[in-house]
Amino acid sequence: MVTLSQSSSIFAALLLSTFTVVAEESALRSVVEAEKSFAAASAERGIRESFLQFFAENAIIFAPEPKNGKKFYTYYEDKGRKLTWRPIFATIARSGELGVTTGPWELAKSKTEPAPIAFGEFLSIWRKQRDQSWKVIVDLGVDHEKPGDLRSEPQLLEPNTAPSPADLAGARQTLQKSDRALTEQLKDTGPSAIIAAADEQIHLLRQNRFPAVGREQAAAALQADTAKITRSFIDGAMSEAGDLAYRYGSYTSEQQSGTPRGHYLTIWRTVAPGEWKVLVDLQKQTAEKP
Repeated sequence: MVTLSQSSSIFAALLLSTFTVVAEESALRSVVEAEKSFAAASAERGIRESFLQFFAENAIIFAPEPKNGKKFYTYYEDKGRKLTWRPIFATIARSGELGVTTGPWELAKSKTEPAPIAFGEFLSIWRKQRDQSWKVIVDLGVDHEKPGDLRSEPQLLEPNTAPSPADLAGARQTLQKSDRALTEQLKDTGPSAIIAAADEQIHLLRQNRFPAVGREQAAAALQADTAKITRSFIDGAMSEAGDLAYRYGSYTSEQQSGTPRGHYLTIWRTVAPGEWKVLVDLQKQTAEKP
């Protein structure tokens, strides 16, 4: 028999759970709206002005090596070009301060010549500021051919329902352990190591390729790639909830035709406390190693 006291406790727990889900969904949609506002500002006022508006002071871009994006765009010249994009995937940490968006972009010569001359996929990592606004802290992208039809509404991946770890130091240690294991396996077995560590919703982004979404597509995209990869970590960060993180650095790939090099970024999410999986893996080649 359930007592009145127990009933009240159960109701309070259900109410708190419902409130948490609603808050997380609202925060997730606010990240998407921030990305849409960013894109609208670019179409209206140009690349330079919009990027300076929406970038955090310490935002990172690959141009081609990691550098401060705010400083880069301070001296950037639009030359009349028009950059448009839209998010088709987004997720957020349970703590609500770290979000991720990705989707297609197009570049046109100008507003009067709207036919796109280049296409690709962007990846943005957002952090909520003290004034509750969202700012981009990492902005990357890859080129590819013109994509086909894309869904009009973005896929929203809500945070896992598993409770956040109480020990954030422990969460950071398990993240580092997972990342080191992936780095070692990439060097030993090549890109197949990414699939072994992949989340079911993985987004694989590579230069001059369409995004591969989901474990099956990602596995097919990497099937013929057996080159051993050496990655060197540079920097990264983890959410306050210990459930979403990113890490980036440089890489070299040992191929018969040469040794391509460039930079990578991996976004990790927890599927259970302490169990990290790769949600996004971006690798962008910049040059051949001499």
